[in-house]
Amino acid sequence: MSWHSCTDCAPERSVHRPIVFVTDYGRDDAYAAALIGAAWRFDPRAICVDGTHGVPPGDILAGAYHLKSLALAFERDVVLCGVVDPGVGTARRAIAIDAGSFICVAPDNGLVSYLWTEAPSVERAVVALAIPYGASPTFHGRDVFAPAAAQLATGVRLLEAGEPISGPVLLDDAFAHRDGATVHGRVILMDHFGNAITTIRARDLAGARIARVAWDTGETSSAVTTYDNITDGVAALIGSAGHLEIAARRSSALEHGGPPVGAAVSVELA
Repeated sequence: MSWHSCTDCAPERSVHRPIVFVTDYGRDDAYAAALIGAAWRFDPRAICVDGTHGVPPGDILAGAYHLKSLALAFERDVVLCGVVDPGVGTARRAIAIDAGSFICVAPDNGLVSYLWTEAPSVERAVVALAIPYGASPTFHGRDVFAPAAAQLATGVRLLEAGEPISGPVLLDDAFAHRDGATVHGRVILMDHFGNAITTIRARDLAGARIARVAWDTGETSSAVTTYDNITDGVAALIGSAGHLEIAARRSSALEHGGPPVGAAVSVELA
């Protein structure tokens, strides 16, 4: 199936799911707005929402976290359009997944790691999208993903949009691993408030009590439920997306010795 610019060809369907964009395009160039233009060319009725264009350039793991966060926020009946694509124009596939309550189009580079693994397995499906003739090898966001998202937003079924495949690429680094009473992960990103968000999820802790969280340059034995419960230094807590965070009270965790992006983090369970 190919995507093309033709407002007269916009499908006559009653469904119009919002399209939520998650990219590393930033706001200094025209790239982010070009996605909206591409969606509107396919269907002028497309509802476009800027989830975030602030993913660090090329940071697939951070993009995977933001996609998950927005899937939780919107919960259902949206099409997520994720474009963090350092391999644009290469042999990597373009895919669309159906997680039951939402759809996501993205490059097949691990960007859907959390969406895929946390969706009910009975509801998951994935297809490979065709790259249309004439698509720019440097801008699949505009020429592949945004038009595909617009089509799926009109109610086109996943199997009408592409060829079924066995499953998407998953990032090993997206997931923590457990060694006895210790869970090992890493810092995904620092959010706007300076909280260090890790790959360790509440599900990895299995309800156990956190005794100690450590990284190369520091540690904390303080585990709290809210940011304002933090006293001196940093503490660990489970954030709104279900990931362990290392945070400071009303300031950046880094200012109080917290771990930087990419740092290995271990959690000792009691």
